Amino acid sequence: MRRVTTKPRADWRPGLRKYPFGVRAMNAGAPWREDVRYEFSASQIDLIESVADELHAMIHEAVRAAVEGKLFAQLGIRGEVARLLEASWSDYWAGGRLNERAGALVGRLSLAYDGRDSVKLLGCNYDTSEGLFAASIVQRNWREALAADADQFNGLHEGLVERWEELATGLHSRARVHLACATPDPMREGELVYLAATAAEAGIDTHLLPLQSLGWDGRRFLDDEGQTVAWLAKIYPWQGLAEDAFVHKLRSGGMSVLSPLWCWLMSNHGLLALLWHLYPQHPNLCRAAFDPADLGGCDSVTVRSLFGLDDAAQCMTVQGQVVSDTGAADSLNGSGLGGSVWLETPPIFEDEGMHAVLHAWIVGDKCLGMSVRESEDPRVGPDAAMVPHLFRG
Repeated sequence: MRRVTTKPRADWRPGLRKYPFGVRAMNAGAPWREDVRYEFSASQIDLIESVADELHAMIHEAVRAAVEGKLFAQLGIRGEVARLLEASWSDYWAGGRLNERAGALVGRLSLAYDGRDSVKLLGCNYDTSEGLFAASIVQRNWREALAADADQFNGLHEGLVERWEELATGLHSRARVHLACATPDPMREGELVYLAATAAEAGIDTHLLPLQSLGWDGRRFLDDEGQTVAWLAKIYPWQGLAEDAFVHKLRSGGMSVLSPLWCWLMSNHGLLALLWHLYPQHPNLCRAAFDPADLGGCDSVTVRSLFGLDDAAQCMTVQGQVVSDTGAADSLNGSGLGGSVWLETPPIFEDEGMHAVLHAWIVGDKCLGMSVRESEDPRVGPDAAMVPHLFRG
């Protein structure tokens, strides 16, 4: 893997006008930057894809172990929400058989890659899909405009359309999907526009609305026009809804949610510790635990809250010295934030003071694309820039 300085376009936004949804979704491309690119070999792309596919399967097994072992409290989930989550998983894993129509649309794995042969899982987000539009469309448009002779690991758009078709086939209640996020939020609203466009391409009727406009008439959920909502795709974290009456109405309200409640477990950072327990010494996992004593002897350690998705409270230390801190180091003591997880920080790619991680995008059950995020902060958090990639040969 190489980081290469490039000459960016004066403005990448006009290139999006060629897509029917491009202008309306444009705000979702805010993290994009194209003054550098990352170059890979075909064999490196094959490695990343195969690792992502294997990790995705392992994550499913970890969720199954958490549900069957009733490990919700260890993951910071308690009470009625735990029972609802278990019921949601039962819809997916019914009688030991997968019901893909109760599965996820898209997920994102954050991977530490040293640029050679070490790939390790840093985190998962199957709950919200920020960055999808830039990874799928803005990145594709860059390649078409500036690197047409190269390849790019990016089958996301076609994969999304096919996944919508799979989810809706034969289900009359899914002839229409409502898509919602809390507003105002320009980036998430742009992502919703893009998701709606892929659903429409699959032949599904779509309706966008603010999440706060979702109503309840005592028996069912209603949209901002008073129509029944049978199928909802949201870009809003389940954590923000867990203590809300919304979750408690789901079972009686007859509304399917994409991605379902059980996917919240796949986005819980405590899953890293459970994965290490299930697959000890796996080459693509970080050593991780709920007890810092279990990481004795590690020079580089990250402590992270179980919840918060990409914005989780986090502190990174090297030989006891803080190198990155979200400002919550004093509170990351296993209490007050629903719990914490400790992991041995793996090596990540660094060049000219910039740190980079990979985002492997899972659509359905297959890794279909990749994006690169980089930042001066070794945490490479949600404010990191997304930059293009290509591969040859």
